[in-house]
Amino acid sequence: MNHQQKNDELRARFTVWLETVVYRAKLKYLNRYRTKFETVSIEELPEDMLSVSENIVYGTASRSAFDFEEERLAEAFANLPIKRQQILTMLFVEERKPEEIARLLNCSAQHVYDQRYQALKKLRQALAKGGDEF
Repeated sequence: MNHQQKNDELRARFTVWLETVVYRAKLKYLNRYRTKFETVSIEELPEDMLSVSENIVYGTASRSAFDFEEERLAEAFANLPIKRQQILTMLFVEERKPEEIARLLNCSAQHVYDQRYQALKKLRQALAKGGDEF
């Protein structure tokens, strides 16, 4: 083994060692300053926070904001997941833009569009089937 090969091997080992040290330091830093959210069990939440019929989004709109002419439509809407109900309420009752909804819900505008599409698709399917199966 000549001098040049030995230097290349040492340089390669040092580079791998340095990359490992930097990677671990980055992980340690991120773990130290990562925002930690407290989790609360659903049993500990007050009932008014769980009620879908009241205050769907930040206390601004209730489910009664929609005046459903058909009971089937009201039932189909009630069977939607809460997040999709929120999005439809903000879109059609509060007349907010998808970008604004995305900002409020901490998601992307594309997610809002996707959830709207999925919610409307489920509503159509429920109404086509008679509204009893979701």
